[in-house]
Amino acid sequence: MLSNIVQTHLDFIVFMFALLCERFIPLSRLYHPGTFMHGIYSAIGKRIYKKSEPKSYLYLAATLGAMLPSILIVIICALVLEFAFYPELLHGCILYFCLEKQTTINKIKRITLLCKKNQKSAARELLKPLLAREVKNLSAPGIYKALIETLILRSARFYFSVITIYLILGPFAALFYRLLTIAQQAWRDDIAPNSHFLKPVQLILFVFELIPTRLLALTIASSKATKNSIHYIKHYGRHFYQTNTGWLLSCCSAVLGAQLGGPAIYFNQRYNKMRVGTQRLPQAQDILIVINTLNQAFILWLLVITAIKISFAII
Repeated sequence: MLSNIVQTHLDFIVFMFALLCERFIPLSRLYHPGTFMHGIYSAIGKRIYKKSEPKSYLYLAATLGAMLPSILIVIICALVLEFAFYPELLHGCILYFCLEKQTTINKIKRITLLCKKNQKSAARELLKPLLAREVKNLSAPGIYKALIETLILRSARFYFSVITIYLILGPFAALFYRLLTIAQQAWRDDIAPNSHFLKPVQLILFVFELIPTRLLALTIASSKATKNSIHYIKHYGRHFYQTNTGWLLSCCSAVLGAQLGGPAIYFNQRYNKMRVGTQRLPQAQDILIVINTLNQAFILWLLVITAIKISFAII
C-alpha cells in the first residue's frame, strides 16, 4: 500500500524533496551547472554584441543568442526524459538545479557580518558577484540596501518564480526561464543596463515573472503595513523602471519602513533610478526582517500548494 501511495504522489514527493535539498544541501557555485552556462552565455554575448550596430541587429542577435542555446538544452533534457524509467525524479533534479535561494542568503549573512565588524572592503568584494552595478564606493547603509534588494529580487526570481512556473507550466518551462535569467546575468556583467541588446530577454522574463512577482509582493504586503504597501505600489511601483521589481521593492520598503532603490553606477556612469520611500536608510537588522518575511511568504504558499494537492487527492 505504501508503494502505491508513493507511486501515485511521486511528483509531489519529488517536488518537496527538491525544495528540502535546496534548503539544506545547496549546490556550490563552483560546480553548479548554472556557472558553466553563465560562461557559455557570456562568451556568446561577447561574440555577437556590437555596440555600434542598429537596434534591429541588437534585438535579433540577443533573441537568437539567448533563445537558441536555451531551447537546445531543453530539447536535450526532453529527449533524455524519454528514456527515463521514473521521469518524475529527473523533473526534481531540474527543479533542484534551477532553484537558488539558500546560497544567496548564506552569502548575504556573511557580508552583513563583515559590515557589522566594519570590514567594508571585504564586504564589497563578496558583494561584487551578486550585483552588476559598481560597489567600490558604497557606504555601509548602501551595502545594506544593495543586500536587501538583491535578496528580494533573487528570491523572487530564482525561487518563487521558478516554483510557480514549474507547477503551472512544467519543468521544461522552468528550465527555459532559468536559462534566460542566466543569460541576462551573464550579459549584464559587460553591457550597460539601458542597452537595446538586453531588452528582448528582459521582455521575455517580464512576462514569465508577471504573475509570480505580483503574488509574492501582495503576500508580503498582507503580512504587515498593507495600507502603506498599496500606497507605495501606486506611488512608486507602477512608475518604476521595471514594474515587477517596483512592486516587490515597494512592498518591502513599506514593511521595513526603510528607503530602497535609488541611483546606481554602472560602468562609471550614474543611472538615476527611482527611490522607493522617504524614510530612513536600511540597517543591518532589516536584512533579517526581510529573510523572515520572505520565508513566511514561501511557507504560506507551500501550505496552499499542499492543501490543493490533498484536496485533489481526496477528490
